[in-house]
Amino acid sequence: MTGRDEGNNDLAVQKIDIKLQVMAVQIPAAFVVNMLAGVERQGVDPVALLVRAGLGHPPRDLSVPEFVKLVRTVTLTLDDELAGLHHRPQRVGWTAIMGAYVSQAATLGEAYERAVHFMDLGDNSFRYCLRQSGNNMLFDMTRIPGRVVLNEVAIEMILMLVNRMMAWLAGNLGTINRAWFDYSAPSYACKYRGMFLRAPLQFDQSSSGLALPVSLMKLPLIRTEEQAIAYARRTPLDALLPMDGATGLSLEVSVIVDSTLSSEGRLADMDEVGHTLAMPSHTLRRRLKKEGVDYSDIRKQVRRDMAVRLLATTELSVEEIANQTGFSEASAFIRAFRSWTGMTPRAYRTSGDYR
Repeated sequence: MTGRDEGNNDLAVQKIDIKLQVMAVQIPAAFVVNMLAGVERQGVDPVALLVRAGLGHPPRDLSVPEFVKLVRTVTLTLDDELAGLHHRPQRVGWTAIMGAYVSQAATLGEAYERAVHFMDLGDNSFRYCLRQSGNNMLFDMTRIPGRVVLNEVAIEMILMLVNRMMAWLAGNLGTINRAWFDYSAPSYACKYRGMFLRAPLQFDQSSSGLALPVSLMKLPLIRTEEQAIAYARRTPLDALLPMDGATGLSLEVSVIVDSTLSSEGRLADMDEVGHTLAMPSHTLRRRLKKEGVDYSDIRKQVRRDMAVRLLATTELSVEEIANQTGFSEASAFIRAFRSWTGMTPRAYRTSGDYR
């Protein structure tokens, strides 16, 4: 069925989607404890901060919206976007300035170069570098001797947030070929599959970083400076939305689904995509399964990413965006969007102004 044909099934589908999102997207309690360690280091009572954020206590697994609320409460309480986890505070507004700076790049590769240059100016806990190795571009961060790095969250958040911001600037899925870390695997390492987009992982290395496809570095940036600043101010909301990190066949399928949705306002079915790729639908399903991807998940992600993009970069009404993303009615779109982000479309559109 196409997006238009789903009609009366939209509500049932979205109810199932909400349940799946609630089950799948949880920030582990151990991650929360590590985040709060920086709060305690700065002399603030972590229990009182949890209460202030409306999250109760003791620390527990959090949904993405709850974790975003925690991060914002920590950031504003400490006036530190690094949550007290690094040697020195990174004052509120630093990430927005970085967003404005990197948005002036022409390509994704240049944006990464600007990000590395900007982050090194902070001269905080790490030295950053970008270098090519074969078909990979390596984004690497090395600890500065004698500087504070309180725990692994100090590294995880930087790698994930930088990758997601750079990918967003280029309208890309943020593909990662490999991720490595200068510490042993934490208790919640199973969550790294979602955080680092199914990339192969290496622990106990001499530095931490990401290997990115060189081929992506030529992608042009599609976001404006104003949009980049708004994105940075929403941090970490956009960065924590589920991403599949499509590569290979799944990336080809995503492009076809996105093209059909953009031009016709409907979701292409598997037969259509298979015809475009010159393969039977059963072969397409089997090959996607080998990549660990389900076709329905690709359609959901393409739909969600387009909705987020239109809300962030256009002035289209919620009703118009619902129509463009193949929903039969605005109410079904609003329910789906709330399940993805924990916010209504209108609240998301204005969330860049929270500071």
